[in-house]
Amino acid sequence: MAAPKVCFMTEIYHPNVNKLGKIDILKDKWSPALQIHTVLLSIQALLSAPNPDDPLANDVAEQWKTNEGQGIETGRARTRLYAMNNI
Repeated sequence: MAAPKVCFMTEIYHPNVNKLGKIDILKDKWSPALQIHTVLLSIQALLSAPNPDDPLANDVAEQWKTNEGQGIETGRARTRLYAMNNI
């Protein structure tokens, strides 16, 4: 009856994803009546709209707050390095 645990398999540079790839999905808004569709939409929304004021990765959140453009570029570089090595 607890919220599902979500963990990314590749390294991800995001203020709301910790160093182990885990995220806190839906937090206190979780209900067993929610479907996987809702969970996936929540993940998509979190990834597209980071919230550096509620971070799981403080260093990433700090960079995001001080220089968002550099944070985005670092995220893109990490994606190329860790998630696109087979392309």
